[in-house]
Amino acid sequence: MGSEIKALPVLGITRENIGEYSIRLSKNLPGFDPASLLFDRTPQSTEVLNNHLFGYKWPKDAVQGMGRAHTIYGKTVLQFLQLDSSKYVFVGGFHPGKIITVDTREVYEWQGREVEEFRPFVGRLIVRIQRTPGYTGIDFNLGDLKWENFFLGDATAMVVDTIKASPLTARSFPGYANVRLNHAELAAVINDEQWSTALNNVQGIYLQTDMSNGWHYVGSAYSQNGEHTGILSRWREYAYGDHTGGNALLQAIPNAKQHIEQYFHYSILEIFDMQTPKDVIINREHWWMETLGSLRRGKDPFPHGYNN
Repeated sequence: MGSEIKALPVLGITRENIGEYSIRLSKNLPGFDPASLLFDRTPQSTEVLNNHLFGYKWPKDAVQGMGRAHTIYGKTVLQFLQLDSSKYVFVGGFHPGKIITVDTREVYEWQGREVEEFRPFVGRLIVRIQRTPGYTGIDFNLGDLKWENFFLGDATAMVVDTIKASPLTARSFPGYANVRLNHAELAAVINDEQWSTALNNVQGIYLQTDMSNGWHYVGSAYSQNGEHTGILSRWREYAYGDHTGGNALLQAIPNAKQHIEQYFHYSILEIFDMQTPKDVIINREHWWMETLGSLRRGKDPFPHGYNN
């Protein structure tokens, strides 16, 4: 269709530099929501995603008679992750690693070194691709293809489906009662329009749980001095900086920033409209502290929480 926008020029790929690039169309992992893969940026899930994106290594004896050591081409690989039968989300441009020998075979050692210039499109650029029926290949050498008819022409076209305002790195807001986030997820949702709107329009009591030991921290977010600020403003403090929000007991955790990023989960215990007086919220905060046993007192024989 003449009104469709071709995807490669959007990424800055031209006739002059097309030979420097290849494209990899990675299928989605069975049983996984692609948005969840991009959203959950814990070390474990990042490893799963990277192994999926970069894990296909093609030894030279697997491509008999082709006279090449691998089927990953170009100085930069443009990675796409499948969303459905025809749509893919752009997940970045990457430089492959060096060629190494594994079991007497030469393969790429994928390091996934990201190319900065493509980051503005990561998770935002959704493309539609008309695949050749029956062809299941995932790697395409743009240097071997004709500009006029591959990913730009009518036969096998890669066109822009949408460019999202926010990256496809946040799930839909599930309702206040169903919020449970690890730290990486927290950092993602506060920049998502749907989540930030929901979190910014309520006051409330929230819970931080240290999954390494089960200890809790109960916190509150309420408006004061005539300023209407919701849970979002408090959670921004936990997403950035040292992640402690100034709490002394959180700051006292050994390697606090790394520990919080690895082990802390965030949820919402109770919400209030923006007209609720702060005294009501503070009283409820103290009730939750006592109920969940998050208060640590000086004479307690065993530490058990992060409220003081």
